[in-house]
Amino acid sequence: MSDDGATAGADGDWVPKEELIQLLTNMGVSRNAAIKALFHTGNYSADLAAAWIFENQDQDLDAPFDFEEGSSDSSEDEIGDYIAEGDFHKMVFVVNSELNMGVGKVAAQVAHAALGIHRFILDNQQKFGEMLLHWEQYGETKIVLKGTNKDELIALAVKAEALGLPNYIVQDAGRTQIASGSVTVLGIFGKIKDIDQVTGQLKLL
Repeated sequence: MSDDGATAGADGDWVPKEELIQLLTNMGVSRNAAIKALFHTGNYSADLAAAWIFENQDQDLDAPFDFEEGSSDSSEDEIGDYIAEGDFHKMVFVVNSELNMGVGKVAAQVAHAALGIHRFILDNQQKFGEMLLHWEQYGETKIVLKGTNKDELIALAVKAEALGLPNYIVQDAGRTQIASGSVTVLGIFGKIKDIDQVTGQLKLL
């Protein structure tokens, strides 16, 4: 297994990293979808693969992957766009599942969190500006995860703060569906390896 993400089997064929498949299946992704996503994102990171899955949900991701049909040339082009995983950044949103919000409500609350974090970063560009540029240059990875309740979101925010990660908690105005002041979404931004220390145990929403 090489360090650049290109893993080959005994006959030289591309082989997905089993540890990344395990991480993706733990998020609720099917094995077939995980393999396809890793193929198209360079076999580097579960987060990049998860982002690819979100962006390609119109495809039949659960069907077995035919390596002969997979475009190895296009995959190599995509791999060239990536850098070492340690320099990848992502924005993660943890949704308070206890509130049982509708799909539209969740989308609105996640949008609030994204804007909140982005404004915070812009207000602190001297500290976080380079991170933002890296994120924008390499795909703007965004992941939505399932949180248990308000207490968990607050605990995760405290942990993120301790690691120096920009974070933002959304409290709803209470105009629709839920009570005013309800903690709906926690957003966190930073390097993948740092955020995984905070939210690595959570599943995809």
